[in-house]
Amino acid sequence: MFRLAVILVHAFLFIGAIFIGLVGKYNPAPPEPGKTYIVWFLAIAVFAILVIGSAFVQLKLRKIWVFVLSTIGLLVLFYVLPHIVLYIEDFLS
Repeated sequence: MFRLAVILVHAFLFIGAIFIGLVGKYNPAPPEPGKTYIVWFLAIAVFAILVIGSAFVQLKLRKIWVFVLSTIGLLVLFYVLPHIVLYIEDFLS
């Protein structure tokens, strides 16, 4: 049961991050002139790698507190990620 919960939660986080990342790029709004999406795609790729790594660590350790803490940490990072990307893009331009 623990293994199924870990895989399900991380699959939802992974699919959600990829979906939101692609919607941010391919939205129907007119694009900003000269905007590059390299930072955005890099942030989504790093988040996806963190989700996969977290799943492997949780499946190896099999501790509930590790599962809860890393899931909360990934959700917080998922919420803060667009703000981080905007900060980095402003810093680079």
